[in-house]
Amino acid sequence: MNQYNYNNLKIALQSKFGWNKARLKFITRLIISLLDVATVNLSRLSLKINSKTKSQSNYRNLQRFFQNFQMDYDEYARFVVSQLKKDEQYYLVIDRTNWKFGKTNINILMLGIIYKKNAIPLYWEMLEKGGSSSTKERKDLLAKAITLLGKDRIKALLGDREFIGVKWFKYLIEQEIEFHIRVPKIIKKGSVLQKGRKTINHLFRFLKLYGKLDYPREVNILGFRLFVSGMRSKNDDYCVIVSSKSNLDSLTKYQQRWTIENLFGAFKTRGFNFEDTHFKNLEKIKMLIVFISIAYLWSILVGLWLDAVISIKIKTHGRKAISVFRYGFDYLTYIIKNILDKFDEFNILAKILSCT
Repeated sequence: MNQYNYNNLKIALQSKFGWNKARLKFITRLIISLLDVATVNLSRLSLKINSKTKSQSNYRNLQRFFQNFQMDYDEYARFVVSQLKKDEQYYLVIDRTNWKFGKTNINILMLGIIYKKNAIPLYWEMLEKGGSSSTKERKDLLAKAITLLGKDRIKALLGDREFIGVKWFKYLIEQEIEFHIRVPKIIKKGSVLQKGRKTINHLFRFLKLYGKLDYPREVNILGFRLFVSGMRSKNDDYCVIVSSKSNLDSLTKYQQRWTIENLFGAFKTRGFNFEDTHFKNLEKIKMLIVFISIAYLWSILVGLWLDAVISIKIKTHGRKAISVFRYGFDYLTYIIKNILDKFDEFNILAKILSCT
C-alpha cells in the first residue's frame, strides 16, 4: 500500500494522538496490517507492513518499535471517548482473560465501555500472576475511568462472580458507582452473626425453570444492604445479581456483560488471533492491545455504519447472522486487500474513525 492510500487514516489518528510523523506513519501501517492479515504474529505482519522493505527488515523494525515506543494509555482512552456522544451515559464492564505462552501467564484485567451493545477496551492492566485480580487492581482501573468520564456519565458497572468482595463493594458504594454484579449461588445472606444462614439461591427456590424475580426487599450481602434479582436455569443453577441502587431490570442490564466476552472473542479466534503473539514481556503485550483496540473500534464503527445502510440479517432464532464487529471487520479487510480499486471507499471508512 502506498503512502497516499493511507493518508486519510493517518490524518484521523494524527488529530487524536501526539505521535511524531515517523511513528504515526509506522502505527498507521501496523493497524492496516492487523486488519489485512488478521493476526498479531510479527512474522505475518512483517510481510505486509511495508511492501518496499524486505520482510526481515520489517520484522526487526517491529521488534524495535515494541521495545522502544512509550505509550500514553490515557491518550488512547481519550481517543475512545472522543468517538462517543458527550451527553450520554454508558455502562462499564470489567472482566479478565488469560492464557499461557510456555510458562508465561498472560493475564489481562480489562475495563470496557459499552457502546451500542459493543464493549470497547478503555483501560487494562497486565497481572503479573495467574488467577483473579485484587481489589487494588480493580480500583486502579475504575479510578482512571472515573477521572476520564466523570461519575455522571457512568450508568453502572457490570461484572461476573469474580468481582465481588467486601472491600470492593465498599469502594463502589463510597464512589457512588451503581453496580450489577453476579454472585455465586452459594454465597450466604444475612449477618455473619446470624445462625443457620441460608444461601442466596434460597430466595429463588420457588421459581420455575427460567423464571425470574426481582426480590422486593433489600438483602444483607457481605454486610451491605443490596438489591437482589435471580433467574432459575437448568440443573438447579441460578443466576443471581446484586445491585447497589435498584434491581429494576438488573438481569437485563447484567446481560450486557456478555459484550466483553464478545470483545475477547474478537481479539482472539474470531478476529485478530491475539494468542498468536510470541511476546512474553507484559509491557509489550499491554502496548499491542492499544493497536488491536483501535483496529477493533474501527471495525465496530464501520459495522454500525454498514448496518444502518444494509441491516444485518436476523436468523429464525432472533439473533443477528453476524456480529457488528465481524460485519465491519470483513468489509475493512476486503477494502484494504483491494485498496487500489477501492481507494474512495477507504477514504470514507477513515473518516468514520476521525468523526468527520
